[in-house]
Amino acid sequence: MRYRTIFFILILFAFSCSSRSISDPTQAKDCTELVEAGKAVAERILERLDGQTLEELEAANPDEPLAPIDYLMRVEEFENQAAVLGCGKDQLRLQACSVYADLEVKASGDLARDFLAPYLESCG
Repeated sequence: MRYRTIFFILILFAFSCSSRSISDPTQAKDCTELVEAGKAVAERILERLDGQTLEELEAANPDEPLAPIDYLMRVEEFENQAAVLGCGKDQLRLQACSVYADLEVKASGDLARDFLAPYLESCG
C-alpha cells in the first residue's frame, strides 16, 4: 500500500511539472497552447483596463487611446503562430470558450467587458 501511495504521488508530481504555462504565442507548440497564451495576454489586458473608461484613455492619449493595450495584444505574433501551427479561427474560438470562461468575472468596467466580448460571443 505504501508503494502505491508513493507511486501515485510521483505520477501527480510528474504531470504537474510537465504541464507548460504558455504566455508567449511564439512558444506555443499546438493550438491549445496558443489559446492558453491568448488567455494570459487577455488577463494582462484586463488588469490594464481594470475599471477604466474609454474617456479616461482618450484623455490620457487623444490620438491613440488604445495604445496601452495595443502593444500587449501581439496580434501579428498570434496570427503568425496560428498559421504556422495550422490553427483555424473557428477551432481557436471553440477552444477559447472553455479556456476563457473564467475571465468574464475578472472584467471590471464596461471597457474591459467590451474587450472580452468578442472572445466569448461564440460560446453561446
